[in-house]
Amino acid sequence: MSWYQVLLFLHVAMAVIWVGGNLVLQLFAYRISLARDPVRMAALGRDIEWIGTRIFVPASLLAFLTGVLLVVESSFWRFGDDWIVMGLLLYAVTFFAGLLYFGPESGRVGGLMDAGSPEAPLRMARLVFLTRLDLVLLFLIVFVMTVKPQWDDQALLTGIVGALLAGGIVWWRYRVATASQPPPEPPLAEPDA
Repeated sequence: MSWYQVLLFLHVAMAVIWVGGNLVLQLFAYRISLARDPVRMAALGRDIEWIGTRIFVPASLLAFLTGVLLVVESSFWRFGDDWIVMGLLLYAVTFFAGLLYFGPESGRVGGLMDAGSPEAPLRMARLVFLTRLDLVLLFLIVFVMTVKPQWDDQALLTGIVGALLAGGIVWWRYRVATASQPPPEPPLAEPDA
């Protein structure tokens, strides 16, 4: 077995953990949202924060690092190749969104759910919506890494149209979900003394 094959295996394995794990979390979020159980939803928020920082961030970093090493190790790929540039741009968006927003916001929403905050359900719905859009981006990365399109390639247009359609479905489901939720109740006014 060559060093390139070891790197390729590690690269694909980390991508599977990152993308597959995100898909499984979406399925759990969907099931819990159907149950409308705030205790389970709060626990899920805390679990997503824990898994995100301890599993997804390291897996995505290792996918990135092994991807870089694959390009360095190969004699046929270059960092200027269109599909590599596309993959790096998409990776940067989803990595930093997860690191700077999704993980911390999951913990905050879990705390709001525990406290019984009236704004918690809408914030959870927004978080789920955004993480589903992130999952669309992750699958677009998989598409780019496997199809290897060029900027002027019909395949790139196909991938973008597919991502836009998936994103549209996610947006539509978010609008349906938030329309069926009552607005947060205003805080009770303090009685005059």
